[in-house]
Amino acid sequence: MLATRLYNMTNDAGMKDMLSFLIARDTMHQQQWLAAIEDMGGLTASLPVPNSFPQEKEHQDVSYAFINCFVEGVAPAQGRWSEGPSMDGKGEFSLVPGAPMGEEPMLSPPRPSSGAQSEQMFDRKAAE
Repeated sequence: MLATRLYNMTNDAGMKDMLSFLIARDTMHQQQWLAAIEDMGGLTASLPVPNSFPQEKEHQDVSYAFINCFVEGVAPAQGRWSEGPSMDGKGEFSLVPGAPMGEEPMLSPPRPSSGAQSEQMFDRKAAE
């Protein structure tokens, strides 16, 4: 999607040529995934991936949840991926609003050579 959006935003022939190549590679990768699923016996035989992990050990409350991570008030596009029966027939897709699932992370300061803004170059632990 990003490559097609960029393609439609530019008039530069070289950029359009490169993006056209990337879009074609996306087509190939999509086809490879579909072929691999078919080789593994189709959707019902090969899902979930990896099928060696017991599904009962998953956080099953989100196994079929489309988590909306859009900004406030922006609804995601409705589609087959967010409502109705799941592809494996074992659940129902549902739309769930995104919410923080833990504490605010305490990140280390960036390396001086990282190109970060000077305001980001402080040690949080030392500031506390």
